[in-house]
Amino acid sequence: MTDSGGGGSGGGKGTAPWPLALIPGVSSGVIVTVAMKYVYAFAWLRTLVTAAVTLLAIVLLGWLVTRPPVIDAVRRISGSLPKKGVTVVAGGAAGASLMALVLLAGSGVQWLAERTGPCEQPLELRVLTTPETLTPLRAAAAEFENDSEDRGCRQYSVIVVPQAGPVTLYDGFRLLWRRSAPADARHADGEELFGPQPDIWIPASTAEYDFIPKDPGRAASVGRAAGTAAGTTAGADGTVDPRFRHRGSLGSSPLVLALFTGAHESVADPIAAPIAPSTADLLNRVEDAGVRLRAIARPVPETSSAALAVTPALYDARPGGDAEDERFAEPADLVAPDAVSLLCRFRERAAARPPDDIAVAVPEQVLHDYDMGRPLGDRCGAVDPGAAPYAEWRLHPYYATDLPTLDYPFIQVRWRGQDTRERDAAVTAFRRWLDGHPLTLQGFRDDRGVVPPGREGDTRHFYLSRLQGMVGNRVMPPAVGVTPPEDVQETLDRIGAARPRISVSLMLDVSGSMGGAARARGGARLARGASFLRSLVSQLQSNDRAGLQVSSSTASPGDPDTFGNVPQDAASPDHKNAITSRLQAVASDGADRPLIDAIAAADLGPGRPNLILVTDGQSPATNPRLASRAGWLSGEFRERHPDLRLTIVLTGPATCGSSPVEEIVDALAPGDGADCVTLTGAPEAEQAAELLSDLR
Repeated sequence: MTDSGGGGSGGGKGTAPWPLALIPGVSSGVIVTVAMKYVYAFAWLRTLVTAAVTLLAIVLLGWLVTRPPVIDAVRRISGSLPKKGVTVVAGGAAGASLMALVLLAGSGVQWLAERTGPCEQPLELRVLTTPETLTPLRAAAAEFENDSEDRGCRQYSVIVVPQAGPVTLYDGFRLLWRRSAPADARHADGEELFGPQPDIWIPASTAEYDFIPKDPGRAASVGRAAGTAAGTTAGADGTVDPRFRHRGSLGSSPLVLALFTGAHESVADPIAAPIAPSTADLLNRVEDAGVRLRAIARPVPETSSAALAVTPALYDARPGGDAEDERFAEPADLVAPDAVSLLCRFRERAAARPPDDIAVAVPEQVLHDYDMGRPLGDRCGAVDPGAAPYAEWRLHPYYATDLPTLDYPFIQVRWRGQDTRERDAAVTAFRRWLDGHPLTLQGFRDDRGVVPPGREGDTRHFYLSRLQGMVGNRVMPPAVGVTPPEDVQETLDRIGAARPRISVSLMLDVSGSMGGAARARGGARLARGASFLRSLVSQLQSNDRAGLQVSSSTASPGDPDTFGNVPQDAASPDHKNAITSRLQAVASDGADRPLIDAIAAADLGPGRPNLILVTDGQSPATNPRLASRAGWLSGEFRERHPDLRLTIVLTGPATCGSSPVEEIVDALAPGDGADCVTLTGAPEAEQAAELLSDLR
């Protein structure tokens, strides 16, 4: 019994070290687990650590087993241990070695699979910005995409698209990125969006950002009024899409008045200060140099944030009222929806002589792109700035303290249903990348208005200092004061008061032939015509008047119950939305209604009427007794509407010389009484701006 107990006691003493041996094993296991948590976060680091540990273990083991003291110690230990213990130790060592080899092989296979397997779809970021900043932002976005590559696969894809202008943008955000509220419940499912809802919005200025409604209570009321029909509701916190986060300025660019080379050579003065005390002083300096400006070319303010920002300074620079200044700031032959469209028009005319009697009001940044020969947004490609035609058309900037500076804020936009953690991380990654690769590499000043120095040997980027070296420090100041633009709504109201009011009756041909392919541009003729009219309506001021009528054999222009007809009224945001909603919802149906019959049935409204008829044209067979009907048009009809001005807008295939269009225009007196234009491949906003400028 004693031997038995002693044997039990002896057995207990023999096994006591094993539990103690577990303590360092468990502790090291915990430490290794915590460390490997961070190692496993990166595949390359995981592979590297595994290979390094295995190699180190093999080298260390090989070194140890060849040392005589180690060999003697092993022999003594193995001689004192029971055979079972030796077997366990040897098996454990063999198992550890095998596991190390398995881990190494598995990591190697995974490493190969990650580098030879297909890439996952990159996360798409959608960026909305002004047309003038498309070129620099797309260049920056391309670099960001390349820098985001991991194992040859891009993590992000950045799409940069142009915005339609502050007025249209206001309605876009207000209506949850729809072009308009649905005309009725039947068409809510087919609601047309402006495009993909943006994750990032980079407006021209903080003033433009402030113009967009963001008040939760106001947003909720808008959601109930406009979003209910579209199937949207407010969130639990009382807010609706979208939510905005201002994440700082990306740089700055002052607005400038620019002169072509011929006028600049007369005005340039090496003694004069590079920044005039005011725009009025700057214009006086130009006049004193013998340059007589007939106009300042400025884009349409309703579709250009930069033009909207510069308008108050232009109004205040000249004596007289705002109405006269408005005519001076928008010459009829240079109407453009944005600065890139205006500057591309100059490139197209480079074979001719530049107009030295014109000053151009644009942001310094886009003038830099123009002079450097860069592509200008989606409007025109790159050119050689040193080539003879373009060198003569170079623009030279002039500065004044009251010309505002654009600050380009980075606005994160969150939409319910899309606001994922991954998307938020991608937006943050792009914003942080821009901190290290600022837009000063793409023709901007820093956020203090300072021109940054160019990096030695860097020919990949477009520093503003290149333009400064071209035109000189006495023309282009190294630093400008950052003058914020005035309130957007106040500026819009001032422009509306300065412009002559117009009354437009819009008529859209919805006959079956309008469903055919457009000749001037791809797409259905009806869609092309409706898009043109939507662009025109978006540019109307609130003190204008507008109405819509549709015409075909089954759609009467004079019938208020005809779907598509909207009675003429003041062009308030709600009324403009009603018109654009119907333009979006109409469909082609029925045969042609003779054009003269459609004109006779039109509701022209009060005041001096302007009838804008969009059609694909008709055949003479559709218009019987054309000669007598044209005589009635020029006689009795003209007597009843002596102030009417008719504009026929053709989508194709008919031309202005086709019958019966030519006979109708002749009957109502070409020029002030009637006109005909054909839609071209130019953007609808640009063509609508030209037509409205002509009507005013």
